[in-house]
Amino acid sequence: MTKMTCTLGPSSSTTNTIQDLSDNGMSVSRLNFSHVPRGEYEYSSNIISNVRSCEGMHCRVLDRGYNMTAILLDTKGPEIRTGVIEGYVSGEKNLYIDLVDGDSVTVTTDESMKEKVSSSSIYLDYKQIGSTVKPGDVLLLDDGLIGLEVVHVNDSLGDGKQEYCEVQCIVKNGGALGSVKGVNIPNTTLQLPSMTEKDKEDILWGIRSNEIDIVAASFVRKASDVRSVKAYLERCISRAKAEGDLKEDDDVVRPAVISKIENKEGVDNFEEILAESDGIMVARGDLGVEIPFADLLILQKKMVRLCNLAGKPVIVATQMLDSMQRNPRPTRAEVTDVGNAVLDGADCVMLSGESANGNYPVVAAKTMQTIVAMADDALDSRRGYSNIGQRRAEMYDAISKNATTLESICSAAVQMASQTDADIIIAISRKGSTVKSLAKFRPNVPIMAFIPTPSIGRRLILHRGVYPIVMSATATDDEHERVVEAVRTAKEIGWLKPNHRVVVVDAELWGLESTKVKTKANCIKIFTV
Repeated sequence: MTKMTCTLGPSSSTTNTIQDLSDNGMSVSRLNFSHVPRGEYEYSSNIISNVRSCEGMHCRVLDRGYNMTAILLDTKGPEIRTGVIEGYVSGEKNLYIDLVDGDSVTVTTDESMKEKVSSSSIYLDYKQIGSTVKPGDVLLLDDGLIGLEVVHVNDSLGDGKQEYCEVQCIVKNGGALGSVKGVNIPNTTLQLPSMTEKDKEDILWGIRSNEIDIVAASFVRKASDVRSVKAYLERCISRAKAEGDLKEDDDVVRPAVISKIENKEGVDNFEEILAESDGIMVARGDLGVEIPFADLLILQKKMVRLCNLAGKPVIVATQMLDSMQRNPRPTRAEVTDVGNAVLDGADCVMLSGESANGNYPVVAAKTMQTIVAMADDALDSRRGYSNIGQRRAEMYDAISKNATTLESICSAAVQMASQTDADIIIAISRKGSTVKSLAKFRPNVPIMAFIPTPSIGRRLILHRGVYPIVMSATATDDEHERVVEAVRTAKEIGWLKPNHRVVVVDAELWGLESTKVKTKANCIKIFTV
């Protein structure tokens, strides 16, 4: 029921490994463009091709040539990152340098040092660092694992044509540093845009490929940042059509926009960001560095709750099984972290370095799926392990005061499924709105989303409990025949068996004989197979 996102990288870029991840519960493949050099897309294209060539339910059971694994393009965003370790080759496993407590190190914006990071000199891609920091400030690297204290700032160096600055630092907390790691500067105001030029190039490439289902916008600080990303996506679609990369009759749907909350400004403006977003990622890595770490517990629960009430999917991410980058078994704390995220109400949990660079990517996915299955069972067992019942009551109370027709129908369908002990809910939906509304009310049985195209289905895959199935190419517009086909398909897959009870939510055309005018009516049907 709860979904899993896996980050793909050197440890998981082959077709066989991606197939293994898919077989063990991966619903979303994440491509982290923080690690993609500007303008170099061959590696990402190969991974996308490998994802699309994997077999899923549509290939194996329904004999159709596609799977429903969504592809998520995670932008680098207006963030600060280190350069590349000297000698590192893109696509291979990372190299590391050791930073030792008490050692001096120079942080530089000199472009000539971008791929020459060493234990004595670290390149940063933030040109304004010289005017941002002062002696005594702290730079936190790699999710705050490494700390550097600023000693002296040398601003405006260079020959006038290529200016740069250098910041002399002392290592306060040492460790192993890899390539292109994130940098946080707490208690400062950064001079950064909502989207970088690299982000725009990466997104345009993704739209031209027509393979990106979700865009994760990094370091979202306010609602206008989200609106900017959505507007830019629409412009990219128009441009790609005008330039012939996309045809007018191509199956093109704007990618869902997931806002990553990873700084205090994003936390302060969370509700307005949520209102504009298609979903949220609780990106605990940078967030846990930017705010007091003890605050993260309550903030995670608050953001998950608000996403649930809004009916928008929420991903909990970062270090969920971090030790499994190196070890074949998780720590006990990691087990409870994943499980508690599910019990909190997360739609999706995510593997980062565990699947991208770790030694045990498939084992990590199996482990996460095992934990998720146990937590899902506890969540739906009504034994008091979660407050999901209270959250449903909040939703029902809210819609009783200001409900749309669709929300009323879907909330009633979820309650009927619970009261009649149904085995599955089938939603027949052209654009996915009915499916999203059903998922909002957190049913304790799966939702089979019977939809017309793979692109619509992949944009629904993040929602907890939603399993998209594409209608056959010969699907009819007759409402009764659509229901018959949906039930037949569910039986072919094995989701429905004799004596199973099913709730179907569909739209039908109804008309009054006196007016001869037909209108669409949302309907609920309950029957036993």
